[in-house]
Amino acid sequence: MTADQNDGRHRQRSAPLATLEAMRAVDEQFSLQEACGFLYICENEGISLRELGLLLRAQPHTVSRIVARLSTGFGNRASDLVEARTLHHDNRVRTLHLTERGRSLCRTLNSIVLQAVPIIDDGDDAPSTSRSPASTSWASATA
Repeated sequence: MTADQNDGRHRQRSAPLATLEAMRAVDEQFSLQEACGFLYICENEGISLRELGLLLRAQPHTVSRIVARLSTGFGNRASDLVEARTLHHDNRVRTLHLTERGRSLCRTLNSIVLQAVPIIDDGDDAPSTSRSPASTSWASATA
């Protein structure tokens, strides 16, 4: 049985798995923490390094590593998805912004989320197309 089949029928990817696969298409070595960091930046463009650390529940050195990985990368693993900018009125604070490549990936991930397939099959052969009113697109602010 393949990963895309379940009991002889085709199984579509859920939105979380599909978004991770799309990120791994950019770089197959993306960690889950780096993917989460990118998603938080998509959702909150202009977020500070400190704020990102709070959302990720990560230490400052870990946040710096993630941001370096998403921006220039390490060695030949450059991503060029985000850039850090220093605030003009406080050069101690750096904010994170999407590059054009990051915006493109964010739009791709947003379309995956909008076409979401439930993670758990409730026994219905057709995927649910209804979305709850409370569900929002995490990347809608950046589109």
